[in-house]
Amino acid sequence: MPQHAGAVRRARLSEKRRTANKGKKVDLRKMLKEFDASAATSADDVKKLQSKLDKLASKGLIHKNYASNKKSQLAKRSKAKA
Repeated sequence: MPQHAGAVRRARLSEKRRTANKGKKVDLRKMLKEFDASAATSADDVKKLQSKLDKLASKGLIHKNYASNKKSQLAKRSKAKA
């Protein structure tokens, strides 16, 4: 357990951030799964998903190469479906 006031604050903040980040990652996984499941995907869906990937990568929640790789895969899949 933290002893100093600053350490207590840090622990509280890091827990809040951890839960917020986890929620964002779960949302991303759901979006990716829904994209795979849906046969009729529009260009808007692809753009929305790519935007989400870029946003999370810029904040450091996911690695930039992971985001780039997923965006490439999404583009390939959407092109194949069309």
